[in-house]
Amino acid sequence: MTTESRDQGSEQRRTEPERPCYFTVIRTVGGQEYSVALILKTRIEVKNLDIPSIVVLPRLKGIIFVESAFPFLVQNMITGIKHCKGVLRGKVPLEEILKVIFKPVEVPNVGDIVEIVSGPFKGYRGRVVDVDREQESVTIEILDAASPMPIVLRIKEVRIVERRQGESSG
Repeated sequence: MTTESRDQGSEQRRTEPERPCYFTVIRTVGGQEYSVALILKTRIEVKNLDIPSIVVLPRLKGIIFVESAFPFLVQNMITGIKHCKGVLRGKVPLEEILKVIFKPVEVPNVGDIVEIVSGPFKGYRGRVVDVDREQESVTIEILDAASPMPIVLRIKEVRIVERRQGESSG
C-alpha cells in the first residue's frame, strides 16, 4: 500500500458521518471510581486501545462509563483491577448520560412531605422542618413516629411526594 492510498483512506474516514456514541458501564467499589479510572487510563495508553473517553460522575457512586464500540474490550481491560466488580450488560447511549448530568436536583421546602430513598429509614415519609441549601441537607420529622424525631439527611436522599399547600416558595 502506498502513502497516497493510505492518505486517501484516512480522508474517507474523516468524511464519514460520526457513529453513535455508546458507553459501557463498569461497577466499582463505592468511592474507588477515580482510582479505577486512572488505572483504566493507563491501560488504554499502554495498549493503545480505541477508547476515546472515561466518564466518572460524582453523583453516581460505584459507576464508571467507558466509551467503546465493543463492550468485550472493556471487559478484558478491567481484568485484574482490584476495585472492579464487573461490567453491566448492554450499551448506554450518550443521551442517557446527559440526562443524569443535567438533571436538576429538586430541593424541598419547609412543610413538604418527602419519602426517604436511601439509608436505614428508606421508605419512611416525613415532613420537612428545615432546609440547609449551603450544606445540601434537610431536617425532617418522620410521620409514623410516636414522638417527633428529627433526622438530618442529604437532599439527594429524599424524594418530594407532596408539596406544601398555601404559600409559594421563595
